[in-house]
Amino acid sequence: PRNVISSVNETSIILEWNPPRDVGGRDDVMYNIVCKKCHSNRRLCTRCDENVEFVPRQFGLTETRVFISSLWAHTPYTFEIQAVNGVSGKTRFPPQHVSVNVTTNQAGK
Repeated sequence: PRNVISSVNETSIILEWNPPRDVGGRDDVMYNIVCKKCHSNRRLCTRCDENVEFVPRQFGLTETRVFISSLWAHTPYTFEIQAVNGVSGKTRFPPQHVSVNVTTNQAGK
């Protein structure tokens, strides 16, 4: 994935991206979103809670856009957008990915 655009609105975010330039001759590229909640210095990050919502979904995205909500206010997050295909699980290499760092805003009333 490349050219990621992130739009933060209080405790939700929209991520949009372009497909990889080289898809290895395959037409079955899908995307997974890895969500990590971080401390303010970003040195320690842990996987996001189960309550974080992904629309249309977190794994197996065919679209190059995802809406993520139920995030904590005033919190740094790192999102990894992974490009995978039908042979990704057959290799010892990790999926191609791009990381985006964002910080959420004040929650609305």
